[in-house]
Amino acid sequence: MRKSAISVVTIAIIALIAVFTGLIGAFASHEYWNLIWVALIIIWAGIFCHTVSRGHEKIWQRLLQQLAIPKNSQVLDLSAGRLTDLMMIAGQLQASGKITGIADWQQSLEIAKRRVAAAKLADRVKLVDGSMTNLPFANQLFDYVVIDSALHNITPAIQRGRALQETARVLKAHGTLVIVDTRAMKEYRQVLSNVGFDDIQVINTGFDGWWGGPWITTKVLIAKRS
Repeated sequence: MRKSAISVVTIAIIALIAVFTGLIGAFASHEYWNLIWVALIIIWAGIFCHTVSRGHEKIWQRLLQQLAIPKNSQVLDLSAGRLTDLMMIAGQLQASGKITGIADWQQSLEIAKRRVAAAKLADRVKLVDGSMTNLPFANQLFDYVVIDSALHNITPAIQRGRALQETARVLKAHGTLVIVDTRAMKEYRQVLSNVGFDDIQVINTGFDGWWGGPWITTKVLIAKRS
C-alpha cells in the first residue's frame, strides 16, 4: 500500500520537474516548438492521474456490476493491501458475507483496521497477515478471489505460478477468480488453464485503464471452472 503511494507521488514530481524544465528551456532558447513536448508531458500526466484515481474506481464499479456478487459471499482479496477495492466489495455484502484481505501488512495493519472501522465495515472485513504464495486457508473456502495490480510484483515467474495455484486451491469448485493487471495476462491464462480453469476471458478497460497512454493499459481477467 505504501509502495503504490510513493510511486504515484514520485511520478507526479518527475512530471512537474519535466514540465518546469521544459518551459524554462523553451523560453530561454526561444525554440518554442519545444513547448509541444511540455504539452505532451502534461497530457500524459493528466491521463495517468485520471487512471490512478477516478479511472480505477470506474473500472471497479463496472466490474462489480458485472459480477453481481451475492451479499452472503465469501471473498478473498489478494491485492497487497489496497483497501479501496476491498471496501467497495465489502459495501455490497451483508453480515453473513465477508471479505478477507491478506497482505504483508506489517505496521500498517492497525491503520487499515481503523479505516475499515471508520467506514462501518468491520463486521464484513477480516484482515490477515500472510503471503499470496502460501495462503493460510482451507481448500475451496471462497466464492470469489480478487487480485488487483499485485500479481505482477511477485518474482520470479515460478512464484507467480505458485500464487495462482494457491488461489485455485482456496477457490470453490464453481468460484470466480478476478485479476486486474497491466501485464502477463497470457502467462496467467496458461497457468490457470493448467490448474483446471476452462472459462477464461480477458476484458480491456479502455481509457479508464490507460497508464499515461494506450501502450500500458489495465486489463481484467475473469476465470471460472465449469
